[in-house]
Amino acid sequence: MSSSLGPVVTAAAAFRAGIVRPRTSVDVATFAPGDREPQPVTVYELPGATLGFSGVGRLVAVAMDALEDLATYVPLRTLGHEAGVFLAVPDFSNGMESQEAATAAGRLGHQVMGRALDGLGLSWPEDRWRFFTGGSAGFALALKAALREMERGALETCIVGGLDSLVHPEHLRYLLGERRLKTANNPVGLLPGEAGALLVLRSRQPVKKSEVTPAIEFTAVHVAHEPNFLGTGRQPDGRVLSSCVQAVLGASSSKGREVLLVSDINGEERRAWEWGNALVRLKASGALHGEEPVWVPATGFGDVGAAGGAVGACLAVRAFQRGYAPARRSVVVSQADSGERAAFALVVCDSPGRGGRK
Repeated sequence: MSSSLGPVVTAAAAFRAGIVRPRTSVDVATFAPGDREPQPVTVYELPGATLGFSGVGRLVAVAMDALEDLATYVPLRTLGHEAGVFLAVPDFSNGMESQEAATAAGRLGHQVMGRALDGLGLSWPEDRWRFFTGGSAGFALALKAALREMERGALETCIVGGLDSLVHPEHLRYLLGERRLKTANNPVGLLPGEAGALLVLRSRQPVKKSEVTPAIEFTAVHVAHEPNFLGTGRQPDGRVLSSCVQAVLGASSSKGREVLLVSDINGEERRAWEWGNALVRLKASGALHGEEPVWVPATGFGDVGAAGGAVGACLAVRAFQRGYAPARRSVVVSQADSGERAAFALVVCDSPGRGGRK
């Protein structure tokens, strides 16, 4: 992981402890009515790695930082020649048709990954790289595609992740103009962040008795579209979101009903309203009993856009590995501005399973 709280080990520990590292944007400020002095805009930036970079260059710096953290666990040179890459990237399509948007995402992804690997002195074959948009649900789309390839035997190893940055000046000014930033004059806005997170999935890998950490399995992914998305002028009622969560809860077997929920609510009233409605529906249907623990990564990392699902997955995996997770399965939920709704489930395995493992 690459985040404002550091790599995955320190980031997960800091998030668990409630530690945050907000900074003041040096490029953008705002004025509240009646103020004579500008009010700061708070951001959650990577410490040092992205200094002086913006746009694509900033994404490359985020990707390099995440890859360097991944290199402490697996040899990247070997991994890159055996694995497919499935990565969620920011959506810069600006109203393009779906095919054009996919092409634009591919160009951006290849540019970012190519330059990041080149900066690390690595060269990976690009024929198995795939890139996805879909905002905070982009990781779920990437994960679904990776698991499909693994299930049909096309790949045995996949790198799945997401990266994004919401803190560059142009985007901050856009969010200010849309009154979506949390400021002194808008207490229900988002706090922008940036992050990159990568997970390695392997299929048909035997679990060694000597392994200290447990095997973690992705058991289900469900993606749907919310018609009342941002910009339609209509408020989502949580029906589509709750159907995603219910689908993965039903598909993932686990001892007991306990589940850890990881939500990408980000401080905006719209997302919180939809999430609350979804929880009411899930409790009414019996899918949840109403006392499940809920983790909100945005409280520690800010809104990290396309990296949101990957960051949530990393936090859940780390909690399983270290033994402090409050349940043996977790459901990570995404509510993208563009209408994608997604949920995926992870469980701790007692014995080798059939799906992808971290």
